[in-house]
Amino acid sequence: MADFSPDDRVIDLDAAISLISKNSLDTDPTTTPSSPSPESGWTDKQSNLLPHKKLLIVFPVIAIVQFTSYLDQSTISTAVPTIGAELQLGGNVSWVPTSFLIASTCTQLVNGRLSDIFGRKELLLCALGLLALGNLFAGFAQNGATLYAFRALSGLGGGAINALVMIIISDITTLQQRGKYNGYIGAAVAFGNAIGPWMGGAFTSRFGWRWAIWYNVPWIAIVIALAFLVLPKSQTTGNVGSKLHLVDWLGVAVSVAMVLMLLIPLSQGGAALPWDSPLVIGMLVTGVLLMGVFLLIEWKFAKLPVVPLHLFTISRSANIILLQSALFGFVFWGNLYYIPFYMQNVLGYTPVISGALIIPLVSCQGIGSIIAGRLISSSGRYNPVIRTAQLLWLIGACLQITYTRHTPGWQIITFGLLQGLGVGGAFQPSLVALLAHSNKADRAVANCLRNFIRTLGGAVGLTVSGTMLNNGLRARLAGMLPDATIALLTASTSEVSDVHLSPVEREGVLDAYMNGIHIIFTTYAFIMAVSFLLAWLVVDDGLAERDAPERVKMGRMDVA
Repeated sequence: MADFSPDDRVIDLDAAISLISKNSLDTDPTTTPSSPSPESGWTDKQSNLLPHKKLLIVFPVIAIVQFTSYLDQSTISTAVPTIGAELQLGGNVSWVPTSFLIASTCTQLVNGRLSDIFGRKELLLCALGLLALGNLFAGFAQNGATLYAFRALSGLGGGAINALVMIIISDITTLQQRGKYNGYIGAAVAFGNAIGPWMGGAFTSRFGWRWAIWYNVPWIAIVIALAFLVLPKSQTTGNVGSKLHLVDWLGVAVSVAMVLMLLIPLSQGGAALPWDSPLVIGMLVTGVLLMGVFLLIEWKFAKLPVVPLHLFTISRSANIILLQSALFGFVFWGNLYYIPFYMQNVLGYTPVISGALIIPLVSCQGIGSIIAGRLISSSGRYNPVIRTAQLLWLIGACLQITYTRHTPGWQIITFGLLQGLGVGGAFQPSLVALLAHSNKADRAVANCLRNFIRTLGGAVGLTVSGTMLNNGLRARLAGMLPDATIALLTASTSEVSDVHLSPVEREGVLDAYMNGIHIIFTTYAFIMAVSFLLAWLVVDDGLAERDAPERVKMGRMDVA
């Protein structure tokens, strides 16, 4: 097994428990302890910068891990209709992807700190194992409840993988290198998102939906073996009991409950349940209250917080970048759903054709990510790259407003190319910018906080978009169609072709859909305009490690 980490460079967990930092300054310049967390005195020592030759071995495995995660979560999208029909799930079929999303989001806040305590490699291997087990058992599901449960298990693994990959890259590369390598990871994400639906469709058509889930299990097993053999050894020590004692269990429990109380009503409100339902309102209120409780725990009681609140006080630029992450999620996830929705319900394209037409948006995300990453690494500046990318995204979003009931496919492809380049140039580089404005010791929790905020922004974006569309449909179609027909059209699983309509009614429905889509796309353009303006308030501090001088000085003092 390849081990690129000296065994004596470890986190002294027992000292962390007693809130006393006992660092030793390693003479190896590639591995030095970072400054301690202000709340606990805990000191991170998982930084393990690798020489270029070792990066050439380790990094491809990390990229394969990330590709595998996104391949898995995108594969099932084309199998959902078949799953719903065979298991007779009806409107509950939306829980197939929703259970995965909610579970993956539940752990996003806590993965960073857990990896600080238990080690990146160990947690990543566990996450891959959860992904494989979830897929294996989900394929045997005979009813919806079982399927949802095991897709949630896969979601726990998938969410952890996505966070840990970026954290490990932060461990093994310098901030100057990170733009380039994050760009390559963006390409792996795009590749997984691009071929996943095709793989799912092919296996579903040829062998059935169960094999669309199972086919990935042997591949994940291979990836687990590669990760075990190649990834650097985690630099943590201490027995299991001492590690468990470090975990902010109360913060973990409250954060998971908070996410559940927020995402379940956001994903089901207006679809399975009306927005004025006591259950929806009660869960949302509970979620907001739990958010306050969580912040209080992290502020006053946690020795090693899941989310250190000083992350929000480091700089104005860091807060702006986190806000932009929410805006990115709002628009990006909205586009991934409502562009195909527009093509199928308004233009009348089949799912296969609409899936093919959105590939430029996804694939160009990888190209944009690679170009942006290399530009940042070579120039040492991230603001020009991120601002240019957001401008491209904004232009594409504005052009999207011009879509009509008769927009040709080439126009959708062209605008998708433009937006894809913008997305790729903004997503991963914004993480580089955030880490440049954060203390190095906080890189794991900063990564996870950014991912959580972006996912939450996506959930809110899908909810707001669906509400705007359904409200527009009801307003336009009231008096034209029976209430039962309108309810069917506003159901999340229905398409225009599923409803029996006269030619005149069909024209009215298509006009109503187009009006709703136009409102949604206009909202996305406005949000990207806000994000672009915010980008000019971010200060470019370059790519120097923020807390490098302090950590070297502190190490010597501790030795003395």
